[in-house]
Formats: sequence, C-alpha cells, structure tokens
Amino acid sequence: MEKSKQKLALKIIKISVNTLFYIVIAVLLVFSIANIQVKKENDIANVFGRGFLSVQSESMSGDLDDSFEMGDMVFVKMLNDSDRENLVVGDIVTYFDLTIRAFNTHRIIEIYENDGEVFLITQDNNIHRPDQPIRATEAKALYMSKWSDFGTRLDYLQSPTGFALFIILPVVFILIFEGVILVRNVLALNKVKMEEKYSLEKEK
Repeated sequence: MEKSKQKLALKIIKISVNTLFYIVIAVLLVFSIANIQVKKENDIANVFGRGFLSVQSESMSGDLDDSFEMGDMVFVKMLNDSDRENLVVGDIVTYFDLTIRAFNTHRIIEIYENDGEVFLITQDNNIHRPDQPIRATEAKALYMSKWSDFGTRLDYLQSPTGFALFIILPVVFILIFEGVILVRNVLALNKVKMEEKYSLEKEK
C-alpha cells in the first residue's frame, strides 16, 4: 500500500514538472518570437494581435482609470483597418511619433476627415497642447490594460544581458535537466530489459 502511494506521488510530481516545463518553454518561446519581430521590423512586440510596451515617460500619468506611469508595462491590441474605423474620442492609441523617433501612446481628443482621409489628434494627460495630427492608418495599436512597474523589468529582459540571463540560460538548464531525466529513463529501461533477458536465460 505504502509503495503504491509512493509511486502515485512520484507520478504526480513527474506530471507537474513536465507541465511546468512546457509552460515555461511556451512563455519563453512567445516572448522570444515577439522580440525577434520587434528587432526585425522595428514594430510593437506582439503575438496573435496582442502586444506589450514599456512606458518610457510620465506623459500619461494621472488619476484616471486608464492612466499609466513611467515604468509600467501596457498591453495593447494591434489594429487593422476595420478596428481603425471604430476608433472614438477617448481611446488611447499607440503610433510611431516622427518627432521623437519612438512609439507614443496618447489619448484621441479629436477625429476629423480631410480630402476623404481620416486624421486623429492625440494628447497626453499632463501637457495641454495637442500632438501633431496623424493619419488614422498610422495608429498601430489600442491600449487595453497595464501591469504596474513591470516595464522596467521588460526593458531589462529585452536587453542582451537580460535576454541571455533570463531567457536563454533557463532554457539551457531546462534542456539539460530533461536530458538527464531522459538518459536515466533509458538506462533504467535497458536495466529492466537486461534483467528480463537474464531471467529468461536462467530459466532455460
């Protein structure tokens, strides 16, 4: 009875470890794909239309429900043409700001049409001066939510040192661990086969 309990406990532990292993691999893979895409296309890190950005300034800080601070990580939904048609005043969008050569995530305060083309005027929470108008087609993503204080960690993870320490190194350790388990299982299987073979020969 005690032996069967031990076997059940070992089986549960093994399943838990394997599940954790595949979850970690999946998360690391998703993060790696997203970052490769950013470096390749100078785009917002995203997977399956959901992206994330590190907040680099206090421009959208405040007491509003959708305010966010420098150092936060914001989650965004990548926009297609249909989504852009449904944008309304008050939405917060991300676009590439040519004046600062970086992505800006600001609130829409006005939408207008000129010569058949839709334009957006955005503004941050703290400076009462609107941004330069942008074409609606330049809006790349729509703000959805935030993760407070995780932006600085994201910046570090996206650096060469952080990527090596927290992405590549854990994968290497996990692969080594799984490799050791595989070798032990193979040796155990061979041992069982040898014992069976020896037992059969002994009976003969």
